[in-house]
Amino acid sequence: MPLHFQNPNILWGLIGLIIPIIIHLFNFKRFKPIYFSNLKFLKNITAENKNRSKIKNWLLLLTRLLAFACIMITFAQPFIPNKNTVLTDKSQKNTAQIYVDNSFSMNAETEKGIALEIAKAKAIELVNSFSEDIQIRIIDNDSKNKLPFLNKERAITQLQEIQPTSASKAFSQVLKESSIAGSSSNNKIYLFSDFQKYQADFDKMLLDSNLNISLMPLSTQSRNNLYIDSCWFENSAHKVNQNEELKIRIYNSSNKGFRKIPIKLYINDSLKSISNFDIEARESKELNLRYKNHKSGIYSGKIEISDYPITYDNKLYFSYKIEKRAEIISINEENENRYISQLFSDEQYFTLTNINKSQFHQEDLSKTKLIILNQLSGMQSGFRQKISHYLNQGGQVLVLPEDDNNDSNNELLSELGSARFMQVDSLTKTVAHIELNAEIYKQVFEKLKEDARLPQIYRHFKLSEPQGQICIPLWKSKSGESLFSQTKIGQGKLYISSFKFDPKWTNAIKHPLFVPSLINIAMNNKSHSPLYYQLNSNEYAIVNGLKQNREKAVYHIENKTLGIDLIPEQTTHFDKGLILNAHGQIKEAGNYFIRQSGQILSGISFNYARQESNLNFYSLGEINDLLAKYQLNYNLFDLESINMKSMILEQKEGKSFWKLFLVLAFTFLLLELLVQKLRFF
Repeated sequence: MPLHFQNPNILWGLIGLIIPIIIHLFNFKRFKPIYFSNLKFLKNITAENKNRSKIKNWLLLLTRLLAFACIMITFAQPFIPNKNTVLTDKSQKNTAQIYVDNSFSMNAETEKGIALEIAKAKAIELVNSFSEDIQIRIIDNDSKNKLPFLNKERAITQLQEIQPTSASKAFSQVLKESSIAGSSSNNKIYLFSDFQKYQADFDKMLLDSNLNISLMPLSTQSRNNLYIDSCWFENSAHKVNQNEELKIRIYNSSNKGFRKIPIKLYINDSLKSISNFDIEARESKELNLRYKNHKSGIYSGKIEISDYPITYDNKLYFSYKIEKRAEIISINEENENRYISQLFSDEQYFTLTNINKSQFHQEDLSKTKLIILNQLSGMQSGFRQKISHYLNQGGQVLVLPEDDNNDSNNELLSELGSARFMQVDSLTKTVAHIELNAEIYKQVFEKLKEDARLPQIYRHFKLSEPQGQICIPLWKSKSGESLFSQTKIGQGKLYISSFKFDPKWTNAIKHPLFVPSLINIAMNNKSHSPLYYQLNSNEYAIVNGLKQNREKAVYHIENKTLGIDLIPEQTTHFDKGLILNAHGQIKEAGNYFIRQSGQILSGISFNYARQESNLNFYSLGEINDLLAKYQLNYNLFDLESINMKSMILEQKEGKSFWKLFLVLAFTFLLLELLVQKLRFF
């Protein structure tokens, strides 16, 4: 790159160097010849000394000219701009933005201490190196848009107040926010981070000539971590006196294996299960913990392992609720179906309500486990819309066909994109295959005997292919025809029986398979909340089974152990149901409760994101290679060896050379003295 000057006008003084050159060339001093007698040998010596004197004079002239030229260039402040040095008008606003990564991974140790504390100290040193007129914006992972620009004193205070957080931001997001906030071309951005690979998305980072971006990576020492990744139940139905099997995924992100690591399961603060496991390096392992539900109510669970030094991911919280009763609605065209009524006659757990179509619009479906559409005809659009809404929220609907005309049923099924009823088939079919992997049959059968007597279907409607939805045939005939199917609609499930529950149509209503099939359909309703939510990934929580009621007190989310009691924003979404939005007020993982009017209604759990747990970082060399690969004109610095004041000066002025020219000036003056004193001349 060409040489630039801070004070280029001084260079006009170099024209003055022509004067000594002219004097030397014309040699204004006149010599008068004096004649002697015959001095032949003396003339030869004089001629030789005169030639040497000319060389000496030329060298003296050259060293003096170079010395004075170097002095003038020194005062002109020469420099070569860096690739990111912004040459702008000094009248423009001078701004800087500093991002300090305060995610959990920054709690790791470096050679000089905790990475986050080192980053904060270096950022404060950077602020102190700025000029007094600069405006500074401090960004961390909890920062939102439209942050103010601060003076140096307030910026240092804000840096000191930065604390670790479960939140994290991709660098592309940080640069995007900084680009919007920075209004001048003097805008400088500094990123202090450990450069964890999931966060440093170089392929999405900005290539903007108006941004002067400096990367400040910290090298952490800890690379080993064992953490709980997730948990789930294979069977989503939770009942009293049921044996539960909780599945847990453990991940070892380190390069060494672990032996006999204890894992504990707590339910409502009571230790329910404890086990040990071995895991190899870089291995993902699935574990099973078993326990029993003894009563209805809210179950707040916690899984725990011991692992140092990364500890935030050693616990995983979850919650679910066992209802005292399961509410079922059967909507009948005329009479109720007595086989359904007998099946759900257990008043200790099931509450079956038989209604007609005209009463349906009055029903509150927030706690309904199953809706049975029993041989309906003439469903209006409002009716169909309410059924669709219930399904999308996680409800379950069982459709039984009408005798002959199923146009109304088919209208609903077509809107849902599922299979539809076609013509009647009067040939007797025997159930030949049962989908034992379906959720309603888990923990019911291990396998069926080859000679097992399965239900017979005397009459049934053929079913069309579904229109875009995934359909699972639960019962199939020998020819592979679907007799009883399950289709996922939104968060819920639609069950279609190709036959009526009537002895003229089937003997299934008296078969042992009939009871677990319908009971588990009702029990496997997923209208409860998920086992847990991830902090900072979703701004809201969906709480099914609850509804917004303007006449009652508002909802609270509380955790007495953590001293948290907040009132979330509550809205009702047509498809998602009740939404509670805490707007980022929940910062700590744990089991929380939803309360209204002093009564605890439900449990809800939050966990930290696990993306920080996989400790893979970019080294300085890898970062440099990625910058070259994606042609990003960023500055890259090693925080262990960098001097902030020198860096700021170099970024402002580029690479300065005035010291070099000052040294050259003194060097040429010394050479001039040496030329004068050497006898060789």
